Amino acid sequence: MKINRNIINLIKRNDDKFKNVKFNQNEILKKEFYTSLKKYEFALTKKSAYEIALWIESNEKHLSISQRINYIKYYAGEILLVDLGSNNYDGEFSYIHPVIVIKETPTKMFIVPCSSGNPRKNSHGIIYPEYEIGGIKDGFNKNTVVMLMKQDLLIKIELSLN
Repeated sequence: MKINRNIINLIKRNDDKFKNVKFNQNEILKKEFYTSLKKYEFALTKKSAYEIALWIESNEKHLSISQRINYIKYYAGEILLVDLGSNNYDGEFSYIHPVIVIKETPTKMFIVPCSSGNPRKNSHGIIYPEYEIGGIKDGFNKNTVVMLMKQDLLIKIELSLN
C-alpha cells in the first residue's frame, strides 16, 4: 500500500485542469485515494475509543462547515472555544481547546491556543517564558495555560466554534 506521489504531484501542478474534474471521474486518483484511506483506517485502529470519538466528531464538524462562509467578527483578546481539527501533526493542538484571538482579517485569524495541562518549568520550578497562566480574572472559567509558542493562523471558513 504505497501512494504514487508522482500522480498526486501531477494533479497538484495542473490544478487548472483538475479543479473541475470530479473525484469519481478519475480512476487513477480513485486508486490513490482508496490506498490512502486504507492506510488511514489501519492507523486509526490503534487509537483508543475516546480518541476515535473525538476524531469522528471533529471530522463531522469539518464536513458540515466546509461550504459555509464565516462572517463573524472576532476581536483581539477574545477567548473562544475552538475545534482545532483531528488531522494535526504531533505537537500541534487538536480537538477542542480555548484560544485567544490575537488578530483577525476577513478570512483568517491569528490565535494562541490554551491548555488545561501544566506549564513546563525549569529545575528551579519557574515557568518557562513561553507559558502564561490565565485565570478567572482573565476570562477563563479555570486556570489555563496560555501556550505562547504554539501560535497559529486559522482560516475562518475552517473555524468550528463550540
